[in-house]
Amino acid sequence: MDQQQFDGLVKLFEEAKDGSGNPLQMQYLLVKQGSNEYFHAFAGHTGPSDIRSISKTVLALVLGTVIESRDDLTEDTPVWPVLKNLCEVKDPENLEKWQHIKIKHLMNHTIGFDRILMMRGDIQNMDPAGYINYIVNEPIVHEAGTYYLYSNAGFYLMSIYLQEFLGEDLEAYIRRALFDPLGITDYRWERYGKYLAGATRLWLLPHDMLKIGELLLEGGQGIVSPQWIERMKQFTAFTPGVDTPTNPYFRRYAYGSSLWLSNRGNIFFGHGTAGQTLAIIPERHAVIVTTATQKDVKRLEELVDKAVELLY
Repeated sequence: MDQQQFDGLVKLFEEAKDGSGNPLQMQYLLVKQGSNEYFHAFAGHTGPSDIRSISKTVLALVLGTVIESRDDLTEDTPVWPVLKNLCEVKDPENLEKWQHIKIKHLMNHTIGFDRILMMRGDIQNMDPAGYINYIVNEPIVHEAGTYYLYSNAGFYLMSIYLQEFLGEDLEAYIRRALFDPLGITDYRWERYGKYLAGATRLWLLPHDMLKIGELLLEGGQGIVSPQWIERMKQFTAFTPGVDTPTNPYFRRYAYGSSLWLSNRGNIFFGHGTAGQTLAIIPERHAVIVTTATQKDVKRLEELVDKAVELLY
């Protein structure tokens, strides 16, 4: 991609309309390929963006720093010995099932629920102090690790687990282990009660999202190992319900653990509601960032696909 192509891409975003005929509510577009970097703030936008579910990708990196710096935590560690002190499960059958839930099941949405939990709609009138009891009392209807259902429950529990396991405020740990080494200082991670939301509600600047993307592209940069990045990309399930096969490059073909997988060129990405993108294109040594507040993202994601195409 060159400057002229990027400028043309910006124009496409600015002229685009969603399915209702309204302009796209874009905030930022950032593309970096090798040493070439192109950036545009739409409508003079400034300040951090709510990156929504790309927060999961960040928390998975945080988990990696913990696992790789200690010998008492792995992805196969059961979570109930920590969580049991913070909640009460009413159904004995559900309680027995929680004994089998491991860190990896929080990471890849395979706890075994058949209902999507902890999205903004189902918890909007709930006291955050009750969130953990809400989750652990939801019936587990599938054997752990056998059924994928995307939700925010696992990563919120991961946030709780890590704070209790570490014995310190998780945000302080994240700052020390991840954000400070990357030079990320202007951020906000909202809390549900005394715990970080985990799955969502992290606010970052676009160039700080790029730093996360470059870490993923470059095998962890010594903050986590290349093996941990590969673990985050490890296939969990095909996702036909959200796939967009008309987009040749940028499509949610499958899910790993906090990262979505395309079926083209080893492309993988963090993805958030309303137009948040952190796409990694290893073959082209490139990262693409978008942030927006766009409800209907069909056209937006077609243009992200176009951006990837321009890298080839």
